[in-house]
Amino acid sequence: MFRSFLITAFRNLKKNRLYAVINLLGLSLGVACCMVIFVIVRYETSFDKYHSKSSRIYRVNLYQQTENGTQFNGCNYSPLAEAIRKDVAGLEEVTGVYCLQVYQFSRGTDLFEDQYAFFADQHYFDVFDVKWIAGNKADALTNPNSVVVTDVFAEKFLGGAREALGKTFMLENKLNLTVSGIVEAPPTNTDHPYSILISYPSLARFVPDQVNNWETVGAGATYVVFNHTTKKDKIDSQFKNVVNKYLREDRAKNTTFFLLPLADNHDRNYDYTSFTYDFPVPAMTILAIIAGMIAFIACINFVNLATAQSLRRAREVGVRKTMGSSRRQLIIQYMTEAFIITLLAVVVGLVLSRASLTQLNQTYGVNYQLNLLNDPSTGLFSACVTVFVTFLAGFYPSFILSGYKPVLALQSPTFIGKSKGLPIRRALVISQFAAAQLLIIVTTIMINQVSHFKDRPTRFDPKKMVVIPSLRGNEKQQHQKLRYELQKVPGLVNYSFGNVGNEMGEIYIDKQKKHAGIISYADTSYIHTFRMELLAGRNLFSDTDGTSSQVLVNQALIKTLGLANPASAVGKTYVLRGKIVVIRGVIRDSYTQPMSNKVDPVSILFNPQKFTGVAMSISANNASETLAGIERAWKSVYPDYLCKYQFMDDSLNREYGSYNVMFSILGTASFLAILIGCLGLYGLVSFMAIQRTKEIGIRKVFGATISNIMMMFTKESAVLIMISFAVAAPLAHFVSIGMLMEFPERVEPGIGIFITGFFASLLIALFTVGYRSFIAAIQNPAESLKSDG
Repeated sequence: MFRSFLITAFRNLKKNRLYAVINLLGLSLGVACCMVIFVIVRYETSFDKYHSKSSRIYRVNLYQQTENGTQFNGCNYSPLAEAIRKDVAGLEEVTGVYCLQVYQFSRGTDLFEDQYAFFADQHYFDVFDVKWIAGNKADALTNPNSVVVTDVFAEKFLGGAREALGKTFMLENKLNLTVSGIVEAPPTNTDHPYSILISYPSLARFVPDQVNNWETVGAGATYVVFNHTTKKDKIDSQFKNVVNKYLREDRAKNTTFFLLPLADNHDRNYDYTSFTYDFPVPAMTILAIIAGMIAFIACINFVNLATAQSLRRAREVGVRKTMGSSRRQLIIQYMTEAFIITLLAVVVGLVLSRASLTQLNQTYGVNYQLNLLNDPSTGLFSACVTVFVTFLAGFYPSFILSGYKPVLALQSPTFIGKSKGLPIRRALVISQFAAAQLLIIVTTIMINQVSHFKDRPTRFDPKKMVVIPSLRGNEKQQHQKLRYELQKVPGLVNYSFGNVGNEMGEIYIDKQKKHAGIISYADTSYIHTFRMELLAGRNLFSDTDGTSSQVLVNQALIKTLGLANPASAVGKTYVLRGKIVVIRGVIRDSYTQPMSNKVDPVSILFNPQKFTGVAMSISANNASETLAGIERAWKSVYPDYLCKYQFMDDSLNREYGSYNVMFSILGTASFLAILIGCLGLYGLVSFMAIQRTKEIGIRKVFGATISNIMMMFTKESAVLIMISFAVAAPLAHFVSIGMLMEFPERVEPGIGIFITGFFASLLIALFTVGYRSFIAAIQNPAESLKSDG
């Protein structure tokens, strides 16, 4: 019996190729979009769940009230792990790590750079799962100057995993390391993507000021493993004792340690410092909603096309029922057809999604993989999609088709059954286009928001600004030597030494009115390199020992302190981090945060000891020669370090990296939604054209033109689009406001975005309707009137 259903289904699909192809296209696009989003969400929610103790592992986070307001941090004090190990009961294991996100090392005369070196203690292997290849796990990280490397690192830099054990290399010209173990590289879905693990005792030789330092928070984190019977509240109460025992009294009263489950580290890291990127829960929720909307639109498209096609099959239904077919058999028959189309769509959708993920990985440097053989969850999801879409898309058409009465169905090949069919299809089209317009408008609003920040005018050109973010030592006046060498570089317009990344500090004139502000360090070339406008006073002056109390400030600072204007502010004093400073000059405001309209109060001091980078403005002519000159200048001063420069526009674009992925998916989803929606509209117009075949013929006999016939169809379609816009617009505004809450400052979505979204969908839809109605309008009236309708 089932074999018969399959054969009949294939014959009907072969007979109606256009219907089958359009349905297959719509469903496969919907399936591909759902599959891509499923892979992304599944990957982003799988971080570090492969550890056998993951359900009991927590990161100790820092919650602190400071002069700059409340601060959350995933990093913590370096000695914390040892303190918890001594003073907190109920824990199975405790480990501490200290991360170098980018590091350089040398072997002989060869220099290399890589990412993610972790200083880790021996307990690291008792907390996190690590697969060993060579070496002794029990003591690999107990001795100073020992390092465990991954097989990937060994193959890339040490001649292979088999030869790496016992080899040595120099880390940052400070630490000579000997390979004591080789492990498999951690999977990509981890927030600990280390390439090497350095023994924690080596940290004292690498950054001695971080060891036993309870004053400043470094680049380290602390992880604990609960005993099976331990309750979280019992650990929390003991943390307060640790705070009071090891921190200064004034700091202890404003500090709290709290625990974040390992499973939440990745998707809730937007409040904390992370070793890698984060993918917050709201983003995953949005993606899941998009997947549901695309699936919904694709299923509606199937229903519209199937019911339109049902008009051509009315006589078939009548014959089948006359010959004894039951309604149940007809339902199975049409559900079988729906299953075949859905199954083919899933296969095509998997191919499309694999290609899409490959492109996404290449464009944004992510690692999303679709593997049915090695990933049961993907196969299960595909099977669920097949069953769900088959039922959702095939249920309504099969019940409509099987419900035709034989006598009435045999009277006409275009019998339409009850009159409710058309209003239902109109409602489906409205729902379809409302969802599509919702996606279009929300995507446009979000892109407009970020573009507002990215496209703000600056006084300097980021494309012509080159930054070396990591200056090396200055023990032998290397900074001054580098200045001298940079003067020889052709095409170098200006350069300025300063700090990369800003500090925060407390500012005030009146102790009762304290404010937070940015502290920056720069040399006298800063205002020339970045083309800052000096409104009043004078530039910074060179003070080799960095003890000068004179500062440059921006307009925002003098407004914050209540000073009248730039001219009157010059010479005035205020307190900066407890030290009295004098305003030497005032510069015009410029944006201080990439994702904000806010301009913070800024204090700029000359202090060479704080210089950590150099920014260089270059000429657009012969840029390659200029960059080569910069490298030569660097190597003449720092022969033991690689010159790693970057263009400022690249670093600014990285600030928007997670948004770029989101917008790429949103934009693609919007395109697919409107495309699938147009296919559904094509189905509705096809339904109307078949239903009104005789009417079209009669109208043409009485003188109606092709444009008159086309207007008859497009007018109704335009009304449906307008209704769908009326539904979508308020929803889009509500959704976009919710999404924009993630931004520090928001751009109000203007009415122009809504109008553009409406007219874009209207024009695309009318083009679709116009094509199908033109086909109906040019039909010969004689053929139309011969119809049995």
